Amino acid sequence: MDFTDPNGRTAPGAETHAGPVTLVNSFVVPEGRDEAFLELWTATSRYFRAQPGFVSLRLHRAVSSDAPHRFVNVAVWESAAHYRAPHQTEEFVRLVTQEGWREFPSSPALYEVVVEHQLEPSRG
Repeated sequence: MDFTDPNGRTAPGAETHAGPVTLVNSFVVPEGRDEAFLELWTATSRYFRAQPGFVSLRLHRAVSSDAPHRFVNVAVWESAAHYRAPHQTEEFVRLVTQEGWREFPSSPALYEVVVEHQLEPSRG
């Protein structure tokens, strides 16, 4: 698979899903290449954070040295349509077709929340 292909960098499906969606995108980042990955990821995330419908973003790094996906991007969008819109632009294509991305394959997928638990404030 060509990981500089914009279609390979976009989560498939969910075109008609109306509610909020969460992008979970796992990245393979070779040991010692964190800085190069973070540089590309930061520029790309800056673009998405400025888009309508963007809610939040977190980048996680594995604490286990043998994790196959060392970085996981978790982004919340108001809807699948909001997620999809910025993926149709020339700027998105420019960002994800940079040669550097070839080194960092990813597995993007959209999810919906089915169960949520939050810590309740202590009563005392």
